[in-house]
Amino acid sequence: MRLLLLLSAGMAWAQPFPGTLPLTRTGDLSREMLREMDAYLTRAGVAARDVVLTPGEVGERIGVRDARVRFAEPELKPLRKTATHEVFSARWPVVEGVEAEGWVYKPVRAATSCWIALHAVGAPGARELVMVPSRIGVVPVGKGRHPQREHLYRMAYPAGRHVLGFEVQKVLAAVDYCVGRGLAVRVTGHGEGGLVALYSTFVDERIGSAVAGGLRGLAENGWQEPLEHNLWKIAARPVSARVKLEPEAVAPEAGPVATEREFGQWVEFCQKLMRQAERRRGEFWAKADLSSPAAWARTRGPYLEHYEQEIIGKIATVPGVPRVETRRIYDTVDYTGYEVYVPLDGAVFGYGVLLVPKSLKPGERRPLVVAQHGLEGRPQDLIAPLDAQAAQTYGRFAARLAERGFVVYAPQNPYIHGVNFRVLQRKANPLGLTLYSFIVAQHKKTLDWLETLPMVDKERIGFYGLSYGGRTAMMVPPVEPRYKVVICSGNFNEWTWKIASNEVPFSYLWTQETEMFDFNLGNTFGHYELVAMMGGRAFMVERGHSDGVGIDEWVSYEYAKVRRLYANWNWGERTRIEYFQGPHQIWGVGTFAFLHEQLRWP
Repeated sequence: MRLLLLLSAGMAWAQPFPGTLPLTRTGDLSREMLREMDAYLTRAGVAARDVVLTPGEVGERIGVRDARVRFAEPELKPLRKTATHEVFSARWPVVEGVEAEGWVYKPVRAATSCWIALHAVGAPGARELVMVPSRIGVVPVGKGRHPQREHLYRMAYPAGRHVLGFEVQKVLAAVDYCVGRGLAVRVTGHGEGGLVALYSTFVDERIGSAVAGGLRGLAENGWQEPLEHNLWKIAARPVSARVKLEPEAVAPEAGPVATEREFGQWVEFCQKLMRQAERRRGEFWAKADLSSPAAWARTRGPYLEHYEQEIIGKIATVPGVPRVETRRIYDTVDYTGYEVYVPLDGAVFGYGVLLVPKSLKPGERRPLVVAQHGLEGRPQDLIAPLDAQAAQTYGRFAARLAERGFVVYAPQNPYIHGVNFRVLQRKANPLGLTLYSFIVAQHKKTLDWLETLPMVDKERIGFYGLSYGGRTAMMVPPVEPRYKVVICSGNFNEWTWKIASNEVPFSYLWTQETEMFDFNLGNTFGHYELVAMMGGRAFMVERGHSDGVGIDEWVSYEYAKVRRLYANWNWGERTRIEYFQGPHQIWGVGTFAFLHEQLRWP
C-alpha cells in the first residue's frame, strides 16, 4: 500500500502541462536526441549516394574556383640523369601567390605524352614527360597542433575552398602545361593521392585517363576520417569512365612532401581569402536592396533560399502542431516548470523546459522568451544549475525572466556530449546539411506548439542566447520570423576573422571545435548580413569586456554596420549593444530592459 501511495504521489507531481500527453520517457533525453539524429543522417546518407553530380558542381564544392597562373616553363634544378630522362626538382605556378613544388622527369628525346604522378615513379616511358607534384603534409603546426592539411582545411572551408581542391589545382596547373604542349595526359595516385587523381580527372576532361588505387574506405565513411576529408554536398565519390579504380593495389613509394615554403604560400593564400571575404560578401549582396524595409522584403527571397539550401541545409518535418509530451519538474513560488518532448519527423525530436509564471491571470497572454544555453549546456543550467560554473555563466537567466513574469522556454540544443554531436556535423555536411538543419527544425516545430498556448502572445516572442546559444541567435532567426526580438550574448563578432585568422589566439583555427566551419559562409553571410536577414527585428548584442571569444574592437566593428542599417531605416531604437565589465557570461541588465521594452512587458 505504501508503494502504491508513493507511486501515486510521483505521478501527481509529474503531471503533464494541460492539453499535452504525459511524458514517461526515461534516461538522458539529450543523448536519445543525438542518437535519433544520427540514425536520420545514416538513412539520408544511403539515399544520397545515388545523387549524380556534374564536374562543375564537384569542382565548386572542392573549391576549384580560382584562376590558375599560366606559365611557359617550370623552374627546374637538376637532380640526376638516367638513360632516358633528366630529373629535376621543380616549381610551377598554380594560383596567384602559390607555386607547386615537386619533381619533373624530362625525356632526352622529345616528349609525346605526359604523366602526372602523385607518388614516386619507377621507370617512365622513354618519351614520357613526368610531373610529380608534392603533397601537403601532416606535420602539426601552430597553437592548435593540427596537421598541416587540417590547418589549411579550417581556413579554406569558410572561404568556399578545400585542401583537396588545392591538391587538384596543382595537378590541373601541370595539365595546363602539358596540354599547352600538345601532350596527352594521364594521372595516377594511391590512397590520398588516388583521391586527388580521381577528382582531378572528374572535373577536367582534358585528362585522358587515370588510375586511382587504395581508395577502399576513403570518402565513403568520411566522418571517421581526418577532418580535411569533410566535403560539402558530396556524399559519394564521383564516377568517371576515364578513371580505373584499383582498390587492392600495392601502395607505391610516396612522392615529395610540400616544403614549409609551399605550405606557407597556401596559408597566406587562405589568409588573403579571409581578408577579401568582406568584399566578396559585398559582391554577393549586390542585388539586395537595403534602402528601406519594404525594398529589402522584395529582394530578400534569393538570399533566404541560398542561406537555407547552401549554408545551413533544410530538413522536412511533419506539418501541423506536434503532439507534445510533457511532465512537471519544477514548482516554485513564481513559476511551474515542465519538461517538453516535441516530435519533428518520425523518431527525431526536440526537447526543452517550459516555465509558466504563476502570476498569470485567466485569459491573459504574455510575451515568450526562448532562452538558449551554450556548448555542453542543458536547459536546467539556466534555471536551477547544479554546479558553480553554470550558475556564474548563466546567472539563472531563464528562471529570472520567469520570475519577472515572462513565459520562458529553454530548448536543449544538440551541441552536447562532445565528439557525438561533432560526428553529426561530419555526417551532415556531405548531405548538404548541418547541425542547424536540426536546430532550425526543432525551433520551428516547438514554436508551432508554443504559439498555440493560451498564455502566449505569438506576436511577442523573443530569443536570448549565450555563447553557442548566441550563435543560435544568429543562425536561427533569419529563417524563423516569429522571433521578434533577438539577443546575442558572448558570440557576436567579425565571424570570418574569428573562424580563420591565424593572427589571434582566440580563433577557431586553433581549437578543438571541428563543427564551426560552414562551407563558403565567409563569402556570403557574416554577422551583419545575418542581422540584415532578420529584416529589422529588434536586435541586441551583450558583450563582456574580458570575454575571451573575441575583442571589443572586432565586435564594435561588426556592430557598427548593424547600427548604420537600423539608423538608415529610422529604426535606431530597435537595436542596442551593451558592454559590461566581465567575462563570458549572461549579464542580464541592459538585455532584460531591452526585452521588457521591445516585448512590451509589463
